[in-house]
Amino acid sequence: MPTSEEATRLLQLSRDAYDRGDALLHLQAEVSRLTGQPSSWGSAENDFVSDDHVGYFLSEVERIGWRLEHTGYTFVESGATTSARMLSTGTGVVNHGHVAGYFTFRRVG
Repeated sequence: MPTSEEATRLLQLSRDAYDRGDALLHLQAEVSRLTGQPSSWGSAENDFVSDDHVGYFLSEVERIGWRLEHTGYTFVESGATTSARMLSTGTGVVNHGHVAGYFTFRRVG
């Protein structure tokens, strides 16, 4: 989920590209995050948090003069935590990472 500083930076990139006369704009922004802690039982305690303001951010980019043409998403893993299970064999795994949204815009007019 982009911080306000990251959103400001991406909006400035959008304005600069529009002012240059670029035909296409491609932005990447974090749209959700997967985090967690190992539990005392050795199982996964994952937590998924999504950004409900992505649509607002995309609307701001369109107000500059861009139209959203294509989106894509990918999970970017940043690591995992494992812990031994207490009453069984094996380990519990907690994955960490975020979902990156890739947004391609076309210049209007």
